[in-house]
Amino acid sequence: MKITKEIRPKYLLSEFQYDKKTGVYFPPAKGKMATNFDYSDGKKNETYILSAIKNSKDISVDSEELMRLVKDWPSYYHLGVGRSNILKWLNIPHNANILEFGSGCGAITRYLGENFNSVDSIEGSPLRAQITRERCRDLKNVRVFCSNFEDIKFSSSYDVVTLIGVLEYAPKYFTDRQNPKESCLSLLRLVKTAMKETGLLIIAIENKIGIKYWSGCPEDHTGIIFDGINGYPIDKSPMTCSKKELETLLKDVGLPYFSFYYCFPDYKFATTIISDVEDEKNFYLHNWIKIPFPSYSIPRIYTFHEALAIKTISEAGLLKEFANSFLIIASQGDSSIIPYPDWVVKSFSLARNKELQCVTTLKIKPNTYIEKKRLSGSDEEYAVANNIIKIKHKVVNSPWYKGDLMIFDFFRRIFDRDFKNKILELLKIYYQELINRYYTGICDEQGYPLLRGDSIDFIPRNIIKDNENLYSIDSEWCVTDNIPADYVMYRCLLYDVIGLQIHWIGKKIKNKDGFIIELMRNFFPKYGKSRLAKNEQLEISFQALISEDVKQRTSSLINKKAISKNKIVWKIIKWIWDRLPENIKLKIKKFID
Repeated sequence: MKITKEIRPKYLLSEFQYDKKTGVYFPPAKGKMATNFDYSDGKKNETYILSAIKNSKDISVDSEELMRLVKDWPSYYHLGVGRSNILKWLNIPHNANILEFGSGCGAITRYLGENFNSVDSIEGSPLRAQITRERCRDLKNVRVFCSNFEDIKFSSSYDVVTLIGVLEYAPKYFTDRQNPKESCLSLLRLVKTAMKETGLLIIAIENKIGIKYWSGCPEDHTGIIFDGINGYPIDKSPMTCSKKELETLLKDVGLPYFSFYYCFPDYKFATTIISDVEDEKNFYLHNWIKIPFPSYSIPRIYTFHEALAIKTISEAGLLKEFANSFLIIASQGDSSIIPYPDWVVKSFSLARNKELQCVTTLKIKPNTYIEKKRLSGSDEEYAVANNIIKIKHKVVNSPWYKGDLMIFDFFRRIFDRDFKNKILELLKIYYQELINRYYTGICDEQGYPLLRGDSIDFIPRNIIKDNENLYSIDSEWCVTDNIPADYVMYRCLLYDVIGLQIHWIGKKIKNKDGFIIELMRNFFPKYGKSRLAKNEQLEISFQALISEDVKQRTSSLINKKAISKNKIVWKIIKWIWDRLPENIKLKIKKFID
């Protein structure tokens, strides 16, 4: 007996019916249609996300109110700041009509709705569709449709179609296809039917051979170490692609014109985006990538030092092939339709108050320079203070310098047998430059040299080393008063000697506080636990001014007398850490590791 596959009806979006209760459009025969879409972060998690959005007044893109409701990875993914980073810089006309495949819980939908003429969003999960509608409840230009993709007929009417975090699930939901490649092609063919002849397709997807997967991060979708590198041996699991595989898919489906962008740590919360306009070897792109890479599911392992490996592959011209994620802009008509950037790389700084969030860009037109702007649009100097410290924040354009960040010298020294003395040699060079540039000629009451307040940003991650020359970069913060030299040295040790490579240096030192004190005494013989505690408190106060979330949790602490016992300070830091959202943790992880 021959079994034939049931032919399910297909509907145009114009035929969907509006449900007043949820605000979502459903197919006319929704009760009879098969619903095999089972992707979810769990009903409990998604119910919490829906409640958080319903009870929040500010549901705009990068809402600080929603950010404060983040409690775990699922809520961070859907409510956290930074999801729209990959789209903010695209030169797409605001009168564009957008079709979004797979809205999730509406984080990207919200951005599209705030910035473009009309947005139609399709989500297979009824609960997620309802959450998307709630996230866009005040946007009349957004419509949310709940349906399996295959149950829809499209007219070629959209200027832009998006597949953000969706293509990799084609092998899971287009299961009647012969192989994963055919599943992806089927989805792309369907998507293409919705595009105008002059339309653009935007794809965001992880790279299955991304450097983070080699260095020990579990695969983002399966949670299995090396799963993509091993070729996804489990059938019908989500599947990402390499750059060449994606290029082949696009050409095979009739989208031969495309431009790639390269995202770190990934496209979901991109802090670094690299364009395809210039040869990566000429611009020291490894300087722009922040490590360590986070794991979103299970604790990760470390197979090698990520920063040093990134530098090696960048110098070999292979960084883009091993990017953690891709953003692709594709067209079926003409390459001139695709926006062409005038920049090489962008870096987003978001783990701070909204008015202080910035994007730093390496521009190449009309000449090569560094452009720094606040995402809020304001370029005015910003001042903020508590009873411990007062700081100013400024954004200005600056020169671009060839060379590696000084931090790479510290990275290499960790692997030397005599690593302490090697680090000390670098610190002596650094300290001498610090004094030469910023020393005021006076000392504090305990005899520590006082520096100008703009020295606070002069740490190895903000210093380019070219032969014997050191160039200060990215100097955005300034303390209004003079600050002790040991505090700036403390920031150097905390962030760039220990913080960014705690996995490697932690194996070589028994006590981090003792290690800092030991190195400090080479410059300040009387440096001890009480001075360390003072530096720690000063840094907590500084970070509290940058992030309102930290400020709220530390305001009752920083108004008290200075804490003299180091163990109490670390208890405070641990107390703050346990209550912070994930993006803030990534910023100040060094305090408690």
